[in-house]
Amino acid sequence: MGIDIKVLADDMYNLVADNHGIERYKPQDIFKVMIKKYADDGVNKKDCKTALKELIQSEKLVYTVLNGSCTSLVGLPGCEEENTDADVALKA
Repeated sequence: MGIDIKVLADDMYNLVADNHGIERYKPQDIFKVMIKKYADDGVNKKDCKTALKELIQSEKLVYTVLNGSCTSLVGLPGCEEENTDADVALKA
């Protein structure tokens, strides 16, 4: 892989944060976007899963679950980097 997992994780978080309230993502949808975006760097599904796991463990993203299936991801409030305008709220 040509890029760092941290960079990939940050880009995933920004994708979710930038589209908050507009679109909700399933993990597979995020993987498709990242694999397409970083195709030249050789990013694959395993890299995306690792980056997503890092985001969840650091509590920057959480799954919302409906009837036992993962339906989307939402950003947690207060996890944005300092000096950003991202307005991310947790939906119940």
